[in-house]
Amino acid sequence: MAILPSTFTGSPRHMHEYAQDAMTYVRAYGRPDLFVTFTCNPTWNGIKELLLVGQSSSDRHDITARVFKQKLKCLMDFIIKHHVFGETRCWMYSIEWQKRGLPHAHILVWLINKITPDQIDQIISAEIPDKHIDPNLFDVVTKNMIHDPCGAFNNNSPCMSDGKCTKRYPRKLVSDTITGNDGYPLYRRRSLEDGGKSVVLKVRNIDIEVDNRWIVPYSPLISKTFKAHINVEYCYSVKSIKYICKYVNKGSDMAVFGVGNVAAPLDEINQYQLGRYISSNEAVWRILSFPIHERHPTVVHLVVHLENGQRVYFTADNVRARALVPPATTLTAFYSLCQDDLFAKTLLYSEVPNFYTWNASTKKFQRRKQGKAVEGHTNLYSSDALGRLYTVHLNNTECFYLRLLLINIRGPISFQDLRTVNGQLCATYRQACQELNLLENDAHWDTALADASNTARPQQIRTLFAIILTTCFPSNPKDLWKKYKDYMSEDILHRLHAANQKSGHSIHTKRV
Repeated sequence: MAILPSTFTGSPRHMHEYAQDAMTYVRAYGRPDLFVTFTCNPTWNGIKELLLVGQSSSDRHDITARVFKQKLKCLMDFIIKHHVFGETRCWMYSIEWQKRGLPHAHILVWLINKITPDQIDQIISAEIPDKHIDPNLFDVVTKNMIHDPCGAFNNNSPCMSDGKCTKRYPRKLVSDTITGNDGYPLYRRRSLEDGGKSVVLKVRNIDIEVDNRWIVPYSPLISKTFKAHINVEYCYSVKSIKYICKYVNKGSDMAVFGVGNVAAPLDEINQYQLGRYISSNEAVWRILSFPIHERHPTVVHLVVHLENGQRVYFTADNVRARALVPPATTLTAFYSLCQDDLFAKTLLYSEVPNFYTWNASTKKFQRRKQGKAVEGHTNLYSSDALGRLYTVHLNNTECFYLRLLLINIRGPISFQDLRTVNGQLCATYRQACQELNLLENDAHWDTALADASNTARPQQIRTLFAIILTTCFPSNPKDLWKKYKDYMSEDILHRLHAANQKSGHSIHTKRV
């Protein structure tokens, strides 16, 4: 079996790590406030001015890549440094490419002061602006923010599937913004009778009057500043966040299939090479070493393993030396830190990155040298970095209970100390959990499902719940089912909502 590791940029494991990091932000700060999609505009003056005579933007991917990179940096500065939406707590973005090659960025923004439903109309608009009041914004919106009329106007539009628009256009006309129980809100889209505007577009050589039903939600200030397609959505529902975070980090397009009678060994590297689709623009972006993902604050990945159970990489020449002296990990370094640093003994494993940095070369945690001074301690600073413990499958029993102890016990100095309770060394980590009353009732299964609900797919949560029922025998499975049934059925409800929205019907979660 050949594995393509998460250290390979753009690999499925790499993008999965970033999706998990996004959910770490959600656990720490709640749902993101805004989901922004920023698409490159090939008609930007910065691109057109650099083209030679007879060239188009599709001939010079190096120019479009460089200009979009600069524009994206300006947009992020606009959001983060100039606080156009308010003071930012954390953010992340990923770059993707359309089939025709143009790059676009998916951006998630968390604000310190959460946007309230009554503030949505001040930030996001889904209406055609008045041409006489703001002609510049009118020009940008009518050129970039109108969903090309489809359906009866153009049944061959790329957005059409089974006779329905996959983007659910045209949208409903409503006089006021409505926030629902799931998904994005229904933005204010006033009818012509209610003061809304319209514009005439030419579609397939036919003049069509387009009203607010066809407008993609946008931020007036940002659209007017960057003159591009910039879709801004308010993230209202917590249930939709998992899909947004995974969509932002879904990675490159893949296209491969095969037919055979023999089950070949799993080779993730070969599958990735055969299946990935990379456009010319993406290739140039990679050649120029531009990042495809950035975020703030840092999320430090904290390993979880049993004693002498860390992963060891070796060659034929150093196998003996590597086996005799296993490499240090963040977990063993945490134990060493707690032996030498009194403040570290007050911390949980996940809290360490807030005050210490991980030195990958020395394999040690070091106190931060800058940041916010910690009151009552000299030369101690804190940052907004977050720690994320890797998840452990329930089948890996002892490691699972080791992780449970790390979540609850502060300042352990060794594996033995971790399973020492009231001066008595427990034989197993499970026994230590029992002595600490961490296994009373179904609290630990509740914790396992709660953790999975934030990071795993619904199918995985269902599998975990089935394992708990069949092998762990919880005392009150009905309560666990009631508490997590919505998380286990998210994908089913998501498909039902999408199918019913296409057909114009509604669905009630309670009935499902």
